[in-house]
Amino acid sequence: MSESITTIWLGVLVLLGLWCSVFKYRQTFECNENEKPRNRWSSDHLFILLTLGTGALFVFRIFIIHQSWRPLTSHLDGLTLLVTLLCPTLIYLKKRGKARGLSLVGYPGVTFLLLWALCSSRWTFRVFTPDTLMKGVHLFAVYLGTFLAFIAALCGATYLLVEDRLKRKQNLGQSRQFASLETLERMIVICSAVGFSFISLGLVTGLVVITAISQAMPEGWWYRPKMVLSFSVWLVYALLFNVRYTTFFRGSRAAWLSLLGLLLLVMTFGMVHTFSNQMGHSNPQKTSLEVPLEVSE
Repeated sequence: MSESITTIWLGVLVLLGLWCSVFKYRQTFECNENEKPRNRWSSDHLFILLTLGTGALFVFRIFIIHQSWRPLTSHLDGLTLLVTLLCPTLIYLKKRGKARGLSLVGYPGVTFLLLWALCSSRWTFRVFTPDTLMKGVHLFAVYLGTFLAFIAALCGATYLLVEDRLKRKQNLGQSRQFASLETLERMIVICSAVGFSFISLGLVTGLVVITAISQAMPEGWWYRPKMVLSFSVWLVYALLFNVRYTTFFRGSRAAWLSLLGLLLLVMTFGMVHTFSNQMGHSNPQKTSLEVPLEVSE
């Protein structure tokens, strides 16, 4: 019954996220000066409601469903944690005026994560088994690193949108609704730098864990696609971390790199799910192993 409540709750949040995204698009590109003010702020108020709803769902799963001190017991909880952190961050950046226009990309991004969580709740639910402190640290490092990678990717997508509008000289009067390219690039670098730290921590702790049980791993595990993708993610954010020291990866290249890093992270999660299924479930110790940036769904 509790899991059904979670699925229905997520379905409502997905619909609310879609509503916020459509409202924000209309507010940014289609609204005119004579439109009623009520329609101008409705998307942001709905997003605050979505934020409270997601946070309440995360708390509900901890105290009602899990009744445990561990908040991350499944991939569903990890995705809910990401949205719970991402929503207040977008609201804070908007209120501070640090990244105007970020919500235009951020609202659909949040909706995507909620839809992913809904699919995880309904069809691909997987339980974590962090039976050691090292695995727990690995989980939190992976999800916090993913959170910062998501912020960097949202800034990157906004950067490319603003740059394209400037090049085409399209509706330049609306430029005040977006942050400057310099501000967006600086946010990409900052988020990538902090995210790089957490991704590195997740990579190291994952290697420590998998080294301890390497005898139980199938032959050639270290060059499987999920391992290659994990190190590729680390390399992308290592490049973004050093953007300030180079000219080749600045500007739009940094924005594309932030999107590439997020794509590789999503592919890594997908590979974890695929290959854990292929390994079979006869030995539960083999299906719940945590390796760098790979979390069982």
